[in-house]
Amino acid sequence: MLRMPLPNVRLMQQFARERDVETCAAALVHSTVAGQRYVVHDLSEVPPGAYASRTPVGATLRPEFCIELANRARAIGAGVLLAHTHPGEVTLEGFSSVDDAGEQALAAYFQRRLQGARHFSSVFTAKGAYAREIGHQNLTDIVAVGGVLVQASHDGQEEEQRYDRQVRAFGAEGQRALQSIKVAIIGLGGTGSVVAQLLAHLGVHTLVLVDPDRVEETNLNRLVGASAADIGASKVDVAARNILSINASATCKRIVADVVDDDVAAKLADVDFIFACTDSMASRAVLNQLAYQYLIPCVDVGVGIGVADGKVQYVTGRTQMLSPGLPCLVCTDKINADQVRCEMMTPEQRARDPYIVGASVPQPAVISLNSTMSSAAVTMFLAAVTGFPSDARMVIYDGVRGSLRPAAMEPRPNCIACSSSGALARGTSWTLPVRRRV
Repeated sequence: MLRMPLPNVRLMQQFARERDVETCAAALVHSTVAGQRYVVHDLSEVPPGAYASRTPVGATLRPEFCIELANRARAIGAGVLLAHTHPGEVTLEGFSSVDDAGEQALAAYFQRRLQGARHFSSVFTAKGAYAREIGHQNLTDIVAVGGVLVQASHDGQEEEQRYDRQVRAFGAEGQRALQSIKVAIIGLGGTGSVVAQLLAHLGVHTLVLVDPDRVEETNLNRLVGASAADIGASKVDVAARNILSINASATCKRIVADVVDDDVAAKLADVDFIFACTDSMASRAVLNQLAYQYLIPCVDVGVGIGVADGKVQYVTGRTQMLSPGLPCLVCTDKINADQVRCEMMTPEQRARDPYIVGASVPQPAVISLNSTMSSAAVTMFLAAVTGFPSDARMVIYDGVRGSLRPAAMEPRPNCIACSSSGALARGTSWTLPVRRRV
């Protein structure tokens, strides 16, 4: 499977619509931890001087360009992707016999120069996108990741009668997408337990649940599915039990651990979507970068209640999707580097650090406010996965005024997390900001 930033895919499709000659592009390809998925980094149109020939039915690249591309890939241990368009609104969908013949020499060249790496080719039309391992015939699935998640068709899966009212809202294909997607929920407390319940009702069958904590008595006012008998149980187990009580066919992978630890973060590389329902700044930093580095869209959920002199001063909430083309938490100033550094430390390290004073104070939490933002987050997920008509990818809640409004920002150029000069689509070639186990 190839995961590409959606803006790259749309730009190549635009070239196919608007230009009357073939357009070529090239990218580097990085593997993920899972080893079966590859991310496409910085798919860029080749410069005019790179063409040896260029017509409406074919394009040939100069050897010098291929040498330079191979050298770039070898320097960082990456594979390559060569892409081209089939121009016109009505054209051949997929690879042509000319493509088949032309790829054989390219496949031999790159396999010889870059042994051990996998290399791909792709074709873009006005409406379609196709990929395969270079020199092979079998197609490779493309997942385009951005404000929406465009995946391969889910034909063959039957939606159950219980989802009839949902199918009437976003169609049978949308329901099949929900039933085939693999979703991770990081943090199964106040917001995460609500998200888990909603996804179970929607028919999401495959979930990864991550949380290091166990149920305490003070959690019971807001932990969906928990009772006093669950005190001492892991939050992950409580969430899984609640999910299975709603949807017995669901599969829940349970990870009782902290996502900031390197071996835990690595287990998320093969999921399709992430919900960040954690109140830890360090885990937000990890998930923020993971979303862009591995092209896995993530919805971050946050709720805050400000209290002074025994009175509520403000109630705020934020739901923000993290995905290529959208601003990350660094761009929106939601990452506090000092707090991340503190949370990454062990208790002993924090005690020895002269710049860290005092202990963390439990924050106010109310289930209705958690539910408001969790519902907004799951609706955002539905819009990204099923095509449900909702354009907002950042929503701000003001509980005092009773307003829930969309917000928009542009990503910062050269952002370390979400730009092509930073972590975007770097896969395993880039380092996640995780805590290394000793």
